[in-house]
Amino acid sequence: METVETEPSTLAHGSTSGRDAAYGARHVLIDPRTAPFRRTGFSRPTYVYTSRLVSAARSELGTAAGQIVAEMPEIRVSLARALGLGTGVTREGNVPGSNRRGRLIETTADVVADWDVRHALVLTEPEYSRHGYQQTVVPLLDEGFEPGDFDVQPADNRWLKTLKWRYGTAILAVPMVSTLYLPDHIARFLDIVVPNEVMDHVERALVAHFGLEGYV
Repeated sequence: METVETEPSTLAHGSTSGRDAAYGARHVLIDPRTAPFRRTGFSRPTYVYTSRLVSAARSELGTAAGQIVAEMPEIRVSLARALGLGTGVTREGNVPGSNRRGRLIETTADVVADWDVRHALVLTEPEYSRHGYQQTVVPLLDEGFEPGDFDVQPADNRWLKTLKWRYGTAILAVPMVSTLYLPDHIARFLDIVVPNEVMDHVERALVAHFGLEGYV
């Protein structure tokens, strides 16, 4: 996060399949044949899933195949809704079919090995978080990481005391926001929900990071 080359960028998954859309996943459909700006880089109608995000270093990205222009306001609105901005944190029990937003998760061993992240905070909008296999999260990092401009460091970490893994200084790494696939990447949902004020700080950082002012 210290240089432009290593600073993470957030990408939305694009697919010609509308299966996830049929199950309520937030998206914007772009048809290159009718788009006002034709050089989108897409050859077929494509679902841009704002409910499926991946974080990557800018140095890992190749040359752009096109550009999305006219649809960007719609995509930003869709993203704000996919992130559940303004919907608070869950007050429901930790059971299948419940609202997961604001709850911590424990990642699988593969995620720990690849990402060095053991826990993360669920952001997914309440309704989709109940049944969606995709959960959008912000990683929880420890003091071994250098905090970035949009990272959130809660002043009160009492909500973390029940974790076996101890965090001297907890960092919610907003620019690393990504979507995890439940069967492969999430080991379990924990009985820990962040305080509303922590989620408020995270949401403000998300708005600043994505430039969502006016779209919430």
